[in-house]
Amino acid sequence: MSPIELTSDQWVETLTAVAILGVAVLIALLVPRLIVALLGRLTARSGAGDLVARALRGPIGTLIVVQTFFLVLRRLSYLHDGWPIVERAWLATTMVVVIYGVQRVVVPLTQWYAGNTATGRTRIHSLPPLQRALRAVIWAAGALMVLTAVGIEITPLLAGLGLGGLAMALALQPLLANIFASSYLLSDQSIRIGDAVQVQGGPTGTIEDIGWRATRIRSTDNNLVLVPNAVLAQATMTNFDATAPATDVTLTLFVSAQEDLGSVEAACVDELTRLCEEAGDLVVQGAPVSFRYVAFLDGKVEVTVRIRAASWGEVGALRHRRILRIHSRLQSEGVGLA
Repeated sequence: MSPIELTSDQWVETLTAVAILGVAVLIALLVPRLIVALLGRLTARSGAGDLVARALRGPIGTLIVVQTFFLVLRRLSYLHDGWPIVERAWLATTMVVVIYGVQRVVVPLTQWYAGNTATGRTRIHSLPPLQRALRAVIWAAGALMVLTAVGIEITPLLAGLGLGGLAMALALQPLLANIFASSYLLSDQSIRIGDAVQVQGGPTGTIEDIGWRATRIRSTDNNLVLVPNAVLAQATMTNFDATAPATDVTLTLFVSAQEDLGSVEAACVDELTRLCEEAGDLVVQGAPVSFRYVAFLDGKVEVTVRIRAASWGEVGALRHRRILRIHSRLQSEGVGLA
């Protein structure tokens, strides 16, 4: 195939087109900033105006360049024979840019809505899985629209996808179970990213991410544990951040039944009261100290001691200091632990 030979007039057309395209690029760098500033002022009261404006800056500039490029191509006389193909490419490219702009706006708006929800139940850090799903849906729907616009029949494609999807669903049943479980966990909001949780028979730690297949939990020993969502959805779990951050720290110990139980109680309560006064950043101020004798067991007495930590993150430090204080005090009182 021999290269296209251009006449002098066609060379002038080409150079003019390149110049116009260069001007369009400069305009695309300046105009979106002005549009962004205008949108930001018009929608400032809604709180989402600046977010939308910044999200649209890139798509608006890209759209200006794309439209100018194809308008310039249309003015080139030597491309008229191939114009139907160029026109389809123009339409498909324009739709892709518009779809890109839609997902650039919709996804950040979910984050803005979550941060301004009246109930406060939805946390911003729980949004990444939802945002990934929104992007997938927008691009999938956009791809079908682009195929239809350029004249490709999508009905056989959809039928093939339906049969193929059924086969894949059977083959990927465990994976799909985890995906649906992740949707359940997010919609039910029983756990959210950043929550401190304890899974029965599993890890204890902070949730870092809820993915499609598994939930990542940073354990108390700083290891990253991946728990399949289907397992997590069926597990018995304690969420320390579901309500108030304060949590009780319980200690069970045993003393000999021959000891003066009244003196043991007085010593423990006194020591715990002093601990609460000294460790003001670890405990809930004003929360009562609980000391209870629970039962007699083979010549010893079971004791339960409880104080209230300010948050789940302080439990470990508070438990450590409490054991040291009680053990030291009982030893000084001549009381042996059974």
